[in-house]
Amino acid sequence: MYSRRSKIIGSDFMNEKTLKEQIIKHAEELGIKEIGFCKHNGQTAVCCLFPYYMDEANSNLSVYARGTDYHLVVLEILKKIMEPFDKNATYHIDKGEPFDQAVAYKSGLGFMGKNHLLINKNLGSWCFIGYALTDLDITPDKPLELSCSACNACIEACPGKALAEDKFFTENCASYISQKKGQLSEEETDILLKSGLAFGCDICQKVCPHNTNAETALKEFKENRVLNIQLSKLSDLSNKEFKENFKDKAFAWRGKEVLIRNLKKLVGMKS
Repeated sequence: MYSRRSKIIGSDFMNEKTLKEQIIKHAEELGIKEIGFCKHNGQTAVCCLFPYYMDEANSNLSVYARGTDYHLVVLEILKKIMEPFDKNATYHIDKGEPFDQAVAYKSGLGFMGKNHLLINKNLGSWCFIGYALTDLDITPDKPLELSCSACNACIEACPGKALAEDKFFTENCASYISQKKGQLSEEETDILLKSGLAFGCDICQKVCPHNTNAETALKEFKENRVLNIQLSKLSDLSNKEFKENFKDKAFAWRGKEVLIRNLKKLVGMKS
């Protein structure tokens, strides 16, 4: 085991405790304060939370979609964290098994809220989750013995009534509806209008008491933000121009037609 570690990170990291502390310290130097560890299929998951909250008014995009695409940012930071310790680690952001929320929970980084999002004590639910899988043998952290409060604010405020105590009805979620292709039904249109956004939905997070004092976004998410997309401008762009203009934005993955459809709904135009 020691020979394996010495090949990866050198002789200064010869015991497991030091290795764990060094990874945590290195992550903190890169601005990541919330980091935990758990086991998955014989490997160690090194899980980090990436705050993205910005208090901005008058936007028609979900908060998470206004800055640089989190897939790009999280991957870059995770690699910076792990490459000094294991250049063969694999990286997982919002895809694949195990699901990111399950890894974050097992790593002691938060508990599952009634809005079906991970809630961290410092970041609330305004955070992205990313993790690296490595063969390094690191003692796992323990899940928190905490649960959501009894306020039910998110359940009551959800425009599509997609939330229940132990269920999530995806097809009723405004964020899901804003990203699905094709024509929207009257019921789906009504949910979209209640959300007030052309992409995503933040209502369940905005009403959550755990988000009252959430830390603000990483510097990487504070730059090059887009607060509003406009129907007239999108309509004038070719598909190629759209991709070139918004290639680094999370709201661009579905293409411009879905956004145009949503914007027309929001201003009362027929699709």
